[in-house]
Amino acid sequence: GKVDTKMLQMLIQGAIGTTVNQGPLEIIQTFLGENAKKPEVQDDKYFRYRQRLKFQCKTFLSNIKAALTENRNGTFQEDYQREMEENLKKFKLAVSPFIFNRQAQLEVNRNFNKAMDPDNSLSRTMSYDYGHTG
Repeated sequence: GKVDTKMLQMLIQGAIGTTVNQGPLEIIQTFLGENAKKPEVQDDKYFRYRQRLKFQCKTFLSNIKAALTENRNGTFQEDYQREMEENLKKFKLAVSPFIFNRQAQLEVNRNFNKAMDPDNSLSRTMSYDYGHTG
């Protein structure tokens, strides 16, 4: 069916708006960061939950990317789209050390640096691979 563009934009803004994305980032840092509180016994259950959280974070990124693609296809505002794509790139760069393996982190950094090149199209740098686990 037809997508409600206004609602979609509100969801995107709510997920990766510059003031909002500190919330998800803080959650990721709290549970996956260096200073995350670890149980005395780090059993299989602990590692399964960590892996599940990483997977959910990757899914969150993938869903935001899909929403931005849908927004680009719908009623589309270039400035808004560019800002949200930029927010997504910055957010992904910030969370990549927590949810991706080393090789995937390097790819995120490379794509981010390419995106900062004014001669490069923003949309080309949005084709990240979410299949990595870390």
